Amino acid sequence: MKRYCIIGAGACGLPVVKRFAESGIDFDCFEAESDVGGIWNLDSPHAVYGSTHLNSSAKLTRYLDFDFAEDWPVYASAAQAQAYFRAYAEEFGLYDHITFNTRVNHIERDDDGWLVTLEGETEPRRYDGVVMATGHHWHPFVPEYPGTFEGEVLHSHDVKSKAQLKDKRVLVVGAGNSAVDILDDAAHDGKAAIHSMRRTYYFFPKMLLGKPTDTVIDRISRAPIPRKVMYKLYKLGMRILIGPHDRYGLPKPDHDLFEAHPTASNTYLDHLVHGRVVAKPGVERLEGRRVYFTDETSAEVDMVIWATGFQVHFPFMDDSYVLDEQGWSKLFIHTFHRDWDDFFAVGLFDPAEGGVWQVADQQARLIAAFITAQEKDPERAAWFRELKRQGAPDIGHGIKRQDTPWHRFEIHHLRFRRYMKRLLKKFGACALPAGEMRTMGESTPPSPPKDESLKLAS
Repeated sequence: MKRYCIIGAGACGLPVVKRFAESGIDFDCFEAESDVGGIWNLDSPHAVYGSTHLNSSAKLTRYLDFDFAEDWPVYASAAQAQAYFRAYAEEFGLYDHITFNTRVNHIERDDDGWLVTLEGETEPRRYDGVVMATGHHWHPFVPEYPGTFEGEVLHSHDVKSKAQLKDKRVLVVGAGNSAVDILDDAAHDGKAAIHSMRRTYYFFPKMLLGKPTDTVIDRISRAPIPRKVMYKLYKLGMRILIGPHDRYGLPKPDHDLFEAHPTASNTYLDHLVHGRVVAKPGVERLEGRRVYFTDETSAEVDMVIWATGFQVHFPFMDDSYVLDEQGWSKLFIHTFHRDWDDFFAVGLFDPAEGGVWQVADQQARLIAAFITAQEKDPERAAWFRELKRQGAPDIGHGIKRQDTPWHRFEIHHLRFRRYMKRLLKKFGACALPAGEMRTMGESTPPSPPKDESLKLAS
């Protein structure tokens, strides 16, 4: 019987644990921290910013068979996300399948499978396959500029609480969701909130017509409308709802809608028009506590926060297992190795709309179906093996994307889901159904004990 190693018990690892257990696939799951949740485990050093709320709605975020509590808001908080994962793990008995406080230091493939070295162990363990579910939003990218800044410098990864911003003049560099979350708190609790962007992005409201924006886009995407027409409708909607960027003191974006990841925020533009946030172009140089911008203006600040994203890097393995020489994914639908049948990734994508967790659940089901087919249905396994070697399905927006690390893993949420559903249908009996939808209770489940009793025997 083959045995697999699952790395990580966060939002992407948990559904893999569940689907493997249901499918009768033998595995070990190793989690470096003492609880489930990954970046949503607020005790983790890689935890999200404390004031973070999801940017995807409940409907397009939840797992396929486990709903959010009925009394929760449309956009859950970080603490609620942590409660959701704990409840999911409790509901389906996943805690007993996970080895906590155990970091994977190195993995390497040889002719006989995979060698997995755990922290504190000198001899590697051998596995028949590996599922990498660590995500890719935890290795910070920090740009370099001329000069030296004498104040406090942080990456958004290291900002955990708005208390760090209190009574400080804060400069946030970058325009992603973390940037606008931090700017929101800096606008209220800091002495000043200054925002620097090399390029302007599109800023979406989180609600449209009284419904979550991502579900509205998801519904429109189902309509039998040519893409060019659909994007014209999107742009017209943005023009009506938001208006031109120069009305907010922002330059016009240098890209078309959806060519770069839009930012979801109800507060950012409101802060601009009320003067609570001051927008600046890109940074030119640093000097003492003063930052100079490319428009020849400057600002004196106490803290610089680089909200500049993350590098796609895996310190426990050779990056070439996943990335080509230009840093683009080599994997079929960001999930399956083209040539190997024993290496899989979950969560290595970025949706412009909708959430990661639900798609990760589908990835887990598809991986389990392929592994099952290899054992029980060689003909279907051979069909999929050829597909993943050659296939290039349309899972994006169908338009040119910006060539930046942030956009190399961009997907269209609905198209990705639909394609995986078609594949699962073709796997037939090898693919277990998603199961009946359950709903978590209203109260937060208690934290599990964080001691060595949770570690399984090797």
